[in-house]
Amino acid sequence: MTDEELLKGIKKMTSKLEDPKMQERFKGFEKTLQFYFTDTNNYALKFTLNKCEIIDGEVEDAEMKITTDSQTIIDIMDGELSPTKAFMGGKIKAKGPMKAMLKLQMLMK
Repeated sequence: MTDEELLKGIKKMTSKLEDPKMQERFKGFEKTLQFYFTDTNNYALKFTLNKCEIIDGEVEDAEMKITTDSQTIIDIMDGELSPTKAFMGGKIKAKGPMKAMLKLQMLMK
């Protein structure tokens, strides 16, 4: 998995915030998600004002943290694997407020 392919998958996820219905669901959601990838570079997603900034590397103040490999995220974004199955199967380790994590799951479908 290349960084370019991974970023394409992450951008596919964040582009869903352009939908007015999704913007309404994420209204007031101001949190940071840190992805720790076991096989490539790390990225963070900073959610503010119904937008999402992709940050290359790590941030210190992330409220949510996900550890996984890049292929798992791509499989989720392509609809080949559900986020719940990935979590239950140990392919994703997540830390942070459960309510916020469940909201993020909407972007991964």
